[in-house]
Amino acid sequence: MYQQPTVSEINSTLRAIRQSKSLSLSDVEALSEGRIKAVVLGSYERGARSLSVKRALQIAALYQVPISEILGHRENVSATSSARIILDLRLISHRVQQEGRNEIAKYSALSRLLQKIVRTRQDWNGEVISLRSSDIATLAIVFDESEVEVTSWLEQETLLLKIR
Repeated sequence: MYQQPTVSEINSTLRAIRQSKSLSLSDVEALSEGRIKAVVLGSYERGARSLSVKRALQIAALYQVPISEILGHRENVSATSSARIILDLRLISHRVQQEGRNEIAKYSALSRLLQKIVRTRQDWNGEVISLRSSDIATLAIVFDESEVEVTSWLEQETLLLKIR
């Protein structure tokens, strides 16, 4: 069921999207060629100023995200897809190296994605990794399966240490 976002959630979302793109308030002002002032955007993010639909559309276009992202529209997701999944990196690495292993292409794709996530997050422990729901969604695209099917496969292959 869809739950209406609060103004505070929309404000936080604005900041989160900007930060996820590694943009400062000044960067946004420069990128928008002065159409979106840093001080005004900061006011939207803090909730000190009301965000109009027109301005939300401008910001969405600048950030290259759907307006629904800013306005907090969330589809229903299963409990599994919203959970964090912890995988055994050592086991995955071992299985990628096994010749003749069933589904080696799937393991190779999984390994490449996990290496990218490790580098991006600078998570160098090398033993386990926690996947976010967005990571599972990416795996679903790569494997051309649903998120539930991906999670089931990870479980069947005993790669899952836990779901929390």
